Amino acid sequence: MRSAGWTGHWIDAASTLRMKDDAVIILDPVNQPVIKNALAGGGRNWIGGNCTVSCMLMGVGALYKAGLVEWMTSMTYQAASGGGAQHMRELLTQFGTLNAEVRSLLDDPKSAILEIDRKVLGRQQSMSADEMQNFGVPLGGSLIPLDRQGPGDGMSREEWKAGAETNKILGRARASAPRPCRSTASACAWARCAAIRKRSPSN
Repeated sequence: MRSAGWTGHWIDAASTLRMKDDAVIILDPVNQPVIKNALAGGGRNWIGGNCTVSCMLMGVGALYKAGLVEWMTSMTYQAASGGGAQHMRELLTQFGTLNAEVRSLLDDPKSAILEIDRKVLGRQQSMSADEMQNFGVPLGGSLIPLDRQGPGDGMSREEWKAGAETNKILGRARASAPRPCRSTASACAWARCAAIRKRSPSN
């Protein structure tokens, strides 16, 4: 539509548009001044941000507004659903496979838990390529580094988003350093933690 000459306001949530030079990532409780400045300057592209980045900034945005943050690092734990439906299906299938491996032991209240643990670990380590074609490893019952393609420097895309989108939302050149992102054996729950260095009065 833009290439055809349409100049109206575009509202979207596509991750492919967030970092465009003419786009503003919308998080109005945090970056309303950035939005207003863009609107006054003729901005037309309003894009929703990454969910975990937006939730994080809803919690700490006031600290940035007050000028209290010297730097911040963040760590993300990403659910399987971040990769889409096939990743969720694979995780749940892996859970079923592990359960089937020890079903008879689970049904026996006298069975040794260490034996159950040993058999689960053995089945995890023996999963076939077909059983882990999306994640490449057995995520069921585990925690793995998130390696979805990033900017090409060894950083995952989720790790990159933590810094790049935070800075863009806040309208700053640098406000946050990206940090590790891990996939967890969870279908639809995310978690993010942050370490913040408070700006000293001398700064």
